[in-house]
Amino acid sequence: MNKHHAAERRRFLKGIAAAGGAAAVTTVFASGLIATDPGGTAVRKIQQPESSGYRETDHIREYYRTLRS
Repeated sequence: MNKHHAAERRRFLKGIAAAGGAAAVTTVFASGLIATDPGGTAVRKIQQPESSGYRETDHIREYYRTLRS
C-alpha cells in the first residue's frame, strides 16, 4: 500500500472522528442551554393554527355523490 494513500486515509478518519465529536459536544451544550432557559427564549414555540375542523361544502358533497355512482 502506498504511504501517501495510508496518510490520506488516516487524515480522513481523523476528520470524521473530529466532526462527530464536535456534533456531540454541540448537542450536549445546546440541550443544556435549553434546559436552563426559564423564559423559553432559546426555542420558539411553534403554534399550530387552530383548525376550523371538517366542513362539508357543496364541492365535497358533489365529490361524495360521484363516488356513489
